[in-house]
Amino acid sequence: MAALDDAVEQAYRDAGLNFRPRFYPYFRLLMARDSASVGECVAALGFTQPAATQTLQTMIREGLIESVPARDRRERRFILTAAARAMIPDLEAIWAATTDAARALDAALPHPLGATVDAALEQLERQSFGDLIQKDRSP
Repeated sequence: MAALDDAVEQAYRDAGLNFRPRFYPYFRLLMARDSASVGECVAALGFTQPAATQTLQTMIREGLIESVPARDRRERRFILTAAARAMIPDLEAIWAATTDAARALDAALPHPLGATVDAALEQLERQSFGDLIQKDRSP
C-alpha cells in the first residue's frame, strides 16, 4: 500500500500542497464537523488515541489545524486553519483524481482492490496478523 500512498503524496507535492495521505480522514472529519476532540476523532475514525494524537499534533505543526479550548476548558478541540480551508478546492481536485485512478486500477485487476482490502481487514478482525504469525511459529 506504500506505493499508493507515495503516489498520492506526490500528487499533493506536485500541486504545491503540504499534505499527507494520513491527514485525509482527520481533515475530512473536520470539514464535516467544524471541530472535534481527540476522543471524537478516535470514535469516528477508528484509530487509537496515541495514533490520533500524533497525527493531530503533526497537522498542527504543518499549520493545517489549530487546537482551541472547548466549553469545558479541560478538553481541547481541533479546527481547520484558514490556510487549510483555502486548500480545500485543490485537495478536492486531487481526491477526485485519486478516486478516478482507484476506479481505473480496480477495472484493470482480476478482483477489485477495494473489495480485496475490505475482505482482508474483515479477516484480520477475526484473527489478527500477529496471531497468524504466532500460529506459523508454533510447533
